[in-house]
Amino acid sequence: MGHLYSTYHLGRVGSEMLQWSGASRKEQLIYGSTLGLGFLTVVEVFDGFSQEWGASSGDIIANVSGTALYVSQEVLWKEQRITPKFSFHQTKFASQRPETLGASFNEEILKDYNGQTYWLSFNVHSFTKDKFVPKWLNLAIGYGGEGMLYGKDAEAIENGIIQNPYRQFYLSLDVDLMKITTKSHFLKTLFSVFNTIKIPAPTLQYDEYNGLRAHFIYF
Repeated sequence: MGHLYSTYHLGRVGSEMLQWSGASRKEQLIYGSTLGLGFLTVVEVFDGFSQEWGASSGDIIANVSGTALYVSQEVLWKEQRITPKFSFHQTKFASQRPETLGASFNEEILKDYNGQTYWLSFNVHSFTKDKFVPKWLNLAIGYGGEGMLYGKDAEAIENGIIQNPYRQFYLSLDVDLMKITTKSHFLKTLFSVFNTIKIPAPTLQYDEYNGLRAHFIYF
């Protein structure tokens, strides 16, 4: 999900940069939206030559999917109705293995997968065209996980840890900042940057161990 998220937004930035420069829509999609795919593919090649990581077919599929999500929406709808987003909250797991999951807040955001949630945020008005629905209102479906100290359970046991990783699914409200009308170029740029982040909002969570839970505000 992190790879899909990254390739989508890097491709979106590349496309917007070419649009700003006056390139045609075809050039935006061919050269701009593939920026993320090209960048992450290079990373994957380096991982393939690394003894510590190795190449991942799952990562490559996610890279292609992120680019495809952006391009397909431009081709089908000429707008982005579904936006990948990210949110993060600190967990107890980072302190148990700080060298891998992060020793500071900035490191934890990147390394502690237990606190990461990835979302697909759907713009309601774009799909329904209902004039009573605010154009900025989104419905978001989230995916995360918890209980992950090591990449594999066998590795955890070797280090005297019994981990219990499990998936989490979320349903929440969100805001599409790009749908907020403004004439300010500064605000448009600001909205474009922060539209990558899911806003904290009331959220329903489901997982196999806790069942259905409600959060008044979830990060």
